[in-house]
Amino acid sequence: MKLFSTKFSTKEVLLASELITKGNIGFGELSGDLEDKFSPYSGKKHNISTNSASAAAFMIFDYLYGLFGACDVYTPSLAFTSPAWAAKHHGHNVIFVDVNNDLVFDSSDYLNKRISKNKRKAIVMPILYGGISDIPKLKLKGDEIIVVDSAHCVSPKIKSHFTFFSFHPYKPICSSDGGMISTDDGEASDFFRRYRNFGRKNMKNSYDIVQSGFKFYMNNLNACLALESLKTHKERLKERTSNFNSLKSRTGIFGDILFNSKLLSHDKDSSYYFATVIADDSNRDKLKKAYPTSTHYPLLHETKYFKSGVELNNSESIYDNIINIPLYSNNESSISDIWADSIILN
Repeated sequence: MKLFSTKFSTKEVLLASELITKGNIGFGELSGDLEDKFSPYSGKKHNISTNSASAAAFMIFDYLYGLFGACDVYTPSLAFTSPAWAAKHHGHNVIFVDVNNDLVFDSSDYLNKRISKNKRKAIVMPILYGGISDIPKLKLKGDEIIVVDSAHCVSPKIKSHFTFFSFHPYKPICSSDGGMISTDDGEASDFFRRYRNFGRKNMKNSYDIVQSGFKFYMNNLNACLALESLKTHKERLKERTSNFNSLKSRTGIFGDILFNSKLLSHDKDSSYYFATVIADDSNRDKLKKAYPTSTHYPLLHETKYFKSGVELNNSESIYDNIINIPLYSNNESSISDIWADSIILN
């Protein structure tokens, strides 16, 4: 079962078809419209649309290398590969941090790992896992650059220097692909806007190449879909929130196998991307039969590419018991059927 469902309205299909008919599907004005309309969600002054969240992370870590040289990047191992890969690719030192019992950045583990003699700048990259908007009691030293992976959350409230978003087809704001960088740093914004278009700077009737860059801009077709998705976000969010609250209410009503486990909470500004249950050992296998969804990410520090010998005790002990549950609403009966099945399995 998919953790998220993409469903385009008839209006969205017609708007996309109109763009295709006119041939207006390349880089154009709609990406700028999306940036303007996304600012209230990101809470940042500058919003730079990209062709993916991976491209957004790539540009951020190139920019930070230019400012500080090689940095220490502290981030959870329970994460998608591309942001950590981007950091490593640009010469930064990736240091994996444990997660706490809510599957978010463990401040204690981070602060212990910051005790070192090196002079490298520290970059902290927390992840808003499952769509939460903030990480309560996040403790830092205060000298860090904060880069937030908000691929799951549309309206983050966590403090950051840079935040990046995903508009992948299976994300709350969706297109065929796309992303966004949000920041209050004007110089960084200018850098990203040039970077996403091959490092170009317009010069009269031509342009000059003034910095590094690549084809990372969002096209009109994806911007069109993301704009329409943004319009329906609040309605779809209400549906996902209602589904989560239905799951939560069963904790006190039913003694079924699902809710003998821990359901992780969401805050009021969460995007409710999916729900997450931490099963106990006795229920884990039965739950995985009832909820046929895979754990969202492999642990990066255990993969062949990132393997470094680091031990992340909580991440490793809790990993096999993580079960993510879809919250999307559509005409399918699969979610409600599975919820009902969980009672039978008890």
